[in-house]
Amino acid sequence: MKNRKKRLLALGLTAVLAMGSLAGCKGGEEETAALNEDGTVDTSEHVDLKMYLIGERTPDFDEVYDKVNEVLEEKLNCSLSVDFLSWGEHGQKYSLLFSGGEDFDLIFTATSWAHYEQTVAMNGFKPLSEDFIKTYAPDIWEVVPEEAWDQAKIGGEIYMVPGYNHEYTQDVMAIRGDLLEKYGYEDIKSMDDFKDFALKAAADGIYATQGGFYYQYFWNQGMTNTSGTPFNGELILYNTQDPEDLNFYSILDWDGFEDYCKMAKEMADAGCWSRDTLNSSDDRQTGLLTGRCASMVWNLATCKTYAKQANAEHPEWNVKLCDVNAGQPRIIKPYINGGVAINASSKNAERAMMVLNAMYTDPELYDLTYLGIEGKHWEAVGDDQYTVIDESGYGVDSNCNWGWRNMDLTRTEYIEDRTELDDDYDALLEEWNNNIKADHIYDSFTFDSSKVTTQVAAVEANIATYYNPLINGLVDDVDATIDAFRESLKQAGFEQILEELNRQAEEFVQSKQ
Repeated sequence: MKNRKKRLLALGLTAVLAMGSLAGCKGGEEETAALNEDGTVDTSEHVDLKMYLIGERTPDFDEVYDKVNEVLEEKLNCSLSVDFLSWGEHGQKYSLLFSGGEDFDLIFTATSWAHYEQTVAMNGFKPLSEDFIKTYAPDIWEVVPEEAWDQAKIGGEIYMVPGYNHEYTQDVMAIRGDLLEKYGYEDIKSMDDFKDFALKAAADGIYATQGGFYYQYFWNQGMTNTSGTPFNGELILYNTQDPEDLNFYSILDWDGFEDYCKMAKEMADAGCWSRDTLNSSDDRQTGLLTGRCASMVWNLATCKTYAKQANAEHPEWNVKLCDVNAGQPRIIKPYINGGVAINASSKNAERAMMVLNAMYTDPELYDLTYLGIEGKHWEAVGDDQYTVIDESGYGVDSNCNWGWRNMDLTRTEYIEDRTELDDDYDALLEEWNNNIKADHIYDSFTFDSSKVTTQVAAVEANIATYYNPLINGLVDDVDATIDAFRESLKQAGFEQILEELNRQAEEFVQSKQ
C-alpha cells in the first residue's frame, strides 16, 4: 500500500463537495442536492440506510458494523443495517427484492454470477451519472480506473460502482499432501494428473472433490464464459487466450464440452464424487475440512485459508496448493466481478452513495469491513500489513466486503512463522503476476439481455434438467443427453440469444476502434 496515511478524504471532513446545483436522475425525476453555505452536501437530516450482501452472517458481524455505524453517524449522520442473502438462496431471492418492492438502498452485485445484467434489464438499479458519482463519491471517482467504469456500462449507463482489485480468474486446488505422496505425486499441474489422482483416491473410497470441475476444464482449454449471457455465461464461451479470435462458442457446438462430459461421467461412475452432489448444500470447503474429499476448488487466497485450517486441525494431511492449469497465462477478472449498486427506488440514493464512498476510501472503515475490529480480530503491522488475532468471529475478507475492494488500501498479511503453504502461495502468485494474458476485447464486454429476457428465462429453465447433470457426469448416456439439451435450447430460443449476442458484440468491437 502506498502513502496510506496521506489519503485524507472529503469524508473525513464530513464533506462531499458539490459543484453548484447538480441534477441527477432518480426514478425518472430530477433531483437537486441540498447544499450548505460552504458548498458541502447537507447531511443535517438523519437517515437510516439498508444494504443487502451475499453470503452468511459471521458471529461478530453485528459487532463490527456497530463500529462502522459509529463512524457513519459521526461523519455522515446516518446508520446502515445489513441483511444477507445466503449462498443457497440468492439465486432465487435476489430478483424478488426488486419485483416485490423491498425497501432498501444498497446491494452487492457482480457481472454474471451476482445478477448485475439481469437486474439492470428489469430496471432494478439506479443509473449513476458521472455528475452524480463525482458529487456524492468524489474519492471513488479518483480511485476507480476508467476501464472499470467502461465495464460497468450497459446501454451507455453505469449501474454499479465496481471494485478496484486485481483478482485472478482461474481457481486452484487445495489437495491433501499425504494422498499426493501415497499416489506418487509431488504436485498436480495438469488435468490429466488430477484425473489420475482422483481415480486413485476413488479406488481407496475417498471422494476426490465435491463435484465436477467444468470451469477448470474450459479455462484449461483457453476458454472463458461470456459475461451477461445465460446462466453466468457458462453456456456461451470465447477464447480469451487468443485476442484475434472473435467467435463465440456455444458449448453444444464446442467439442470440448462433449469431451469434458464424457470424462466427468467416467470419474463420477468411478466414485470421484458423490452421486448426490446435485442435492448437496455443503459449502465448497466442507468436503476437505471434514475429510470426505481429498481436495477443494476455489480461488488461490481462499484455498490457502482453508488449507491452513485443515493443516491446523489435521497436520498429517499436509494440504498443498496445486494449479491444474500451470503455465497458462493468467486471466484477471473484470473489475465488475464485485461491486455495489443503488436500488432504483431508494429514497436516499445520495446518502447511500456517500456511505459507499466512505466504505471504499476511508482507511478506518475499510479496515473494519475487511479485517474486523483491531485488537480483537487483527493487529496492524506498519502502515500496510496486519496479523491475525482471531478469525473465528469475523474472518479476513470474508463478509461480502468485495463490493468496495480498493487495492490501494488493502493490507497484506504479515507472516512471522512461515510454512510451506505460505511459500507455495507466494510462489504461485509471483508466477501469475509474471504471466498475465494479453487483453481480449471481450474481457470488458457484457451482453445486454433485455431484448431476449423471455428466451433467457426459458434457456435457464433447462439447467437443472440437463446441464447440471452433464457437467457432474450424472447421466446414463452423454450423447443422448446433449442431443436432448440441444433440442430443448432450440425450443427455448437459444439461437435468438446468439443472434443478439453477435449483433451487440459487433457493435461493441466497432465502438472500440
